[in-house]
Amino acid sequence: MSIITKWFNFGRNEYYDSGIRLFDRGSYREAAEAFAKCLANCTDPSTSRLARFYMGECHSQLGLAALRSDDYKTAATEFELAAEVHPKYPDLRLNLARAYGFLGEVDKEREELNAALELNPRYAEAVIYQAICWIQQGNLDDARARLEYATSINPNLLGKQFDFAMEKLEHGDISRAIANLRALTSGEPGDANYHAALADGYLKEQRLEDAVSEYEKALSIAPNYADIRCRYGQALLECDQLEEAAKQFRTAIGINPKYADAYAQLGVSLKRQGQDADARVHFKKACELDPHHPIANIELQRR
Repeated sequence: MSIITKWFNFGRNEYYDSGIRLFDRGSYREAAEAFAKCLANCTDPSTSRLARFYMGECHSQLGLAALRSDDYKTAATEFELAAEVHPKYPDLRLNLARAYGFLGEVDKEREELNAALELNPRYAEAVIYQAICWIQQGNLDDARARLEYATSINPNLLGKQFDFAMEKLEHGDISRAIANLRALTSGEPGDANYHAALADGYLKEQRLEDAVSEYEKALSIAPNYADIRCRYGQALLECDQLEEAAKQFRTAIGINPKYADAYAQLGVSLKRQGQDADARVHFKKACELDPHHPIANIELQRR
């Protein structure tokens, strides 16, 4: 069962319930269709907000699958649909930029990359992607400066692969430099994204200790990745480690002060500790950043 569903105890609409079951099984196409039917038939605003949230997540997952399969047109379409629901998710904007880049739509690529960096200027992966774009344009001096900035944000990017990429860049082997820079954020086994994805699966299966362990491995590689830190906090919430969960959400906010979900999850952790007034402050902040955020909206309606 998903964390949001468990926390809010929803079961008010047959299409929503079907969508959640399909989502938790990884059947994202069918889940998106179920959530769309929920939105067309549901009269409860809270359930509709959750259905809309999950529909965006479904399209994001479908976009990632298409990106991995080199189906860039489908990836762009799915990320566009997801961005309609989650316009303030920097990782989603970056993935949309990637899809546009592979399609050769340079203006759209630049627009989405700029949006990702506006949402989170300290998003190391987006900074590296910007550097790659500048390398391709022949703007090597600015690209080097951006790469230096990316490694200052996340020193764990430094290593043999980064050094090799910089060496190739200095010697004019642009293709190999770019290939190695892309590999730093590729999500291949052994990097932060791999461990985070494994943790996500464990969390769905309620293998909480395994999930916590994998998130910690991911953060040992990429400590400044706000999204992974927030998901780690959610796992700690599931384990009733409320103070440590709140610490992780605060850290995620420190990395990305515009991260609506981190504010909302921090609100949940504070509320469960009996700090209702402080929780409400963070729910309001989440809604300022993302007016459609399901957790924050629902909590602000509660007395």
